[in-house]
Amino acid sequence: MEPLDHMTLMLDANRIQEAVLDMARRIDQEVIAALSLEEEPVLVVVMKGGFLFGSDLLRALSRPIPVVFAHARSHVSQVVMTLEDQEFIRGRRLIVVDILMDSGGSLKRLCRWLMNECRPLSIQVAVLLHKTVYDSDPLPLDFLGYEVPDVRLVGYGMDENQRYRGLPAIYTWWIPPT
Repeated sequence: MEPLDHMTLMLDANRIQEAVLDMARRIDQEVIAALSLEEEPVLVVVMKGGFLFGSDLLRALSRPIPVVFAHARSHVSQVVMTLEDQEFIRGRRLIVVDILMDSGGSLKRLCRWLMNECRPLSIQVAVLLHKTVYDSDPLPLDFLGYEVPDVRLVGYGMDENQRYRGLPAIYTWWIPPT
């Protein structure tokens, strides 16, 4: 799929993969290497946007670790996760993986829900992109790929009306004048 005229390249596929590999190395060194197999962390991939980043990060790690998926709905305090997954992550070390954090509200609500409902041993957050947003509710990020400006983004899992998620790069999106 070719990008449209109202998209401008922000990060090409090579730069994305460099950040993924760098983050995987850091997770390997700081988390996985320090733990026994019984203590291995679990990736909690935030759907829908985090699925490409989560799968690339999972494959880049030095050893296979479990992964579960959570759907955290924006602007509401609702998280969708199977009961089996909730039980599986109870008492485990979690690494919450998402493509983007802007104001931090959704990720903060997800982490609070995970702590209250699943009672993990710990939660760390891995985000490929952090938007610099004026009205933000900061959440400490343990692993970060890039700081980006507060612009609309599409590609590599991010969408505009459910389109463009499959683009291999990340683009800024702007509405052309009519």
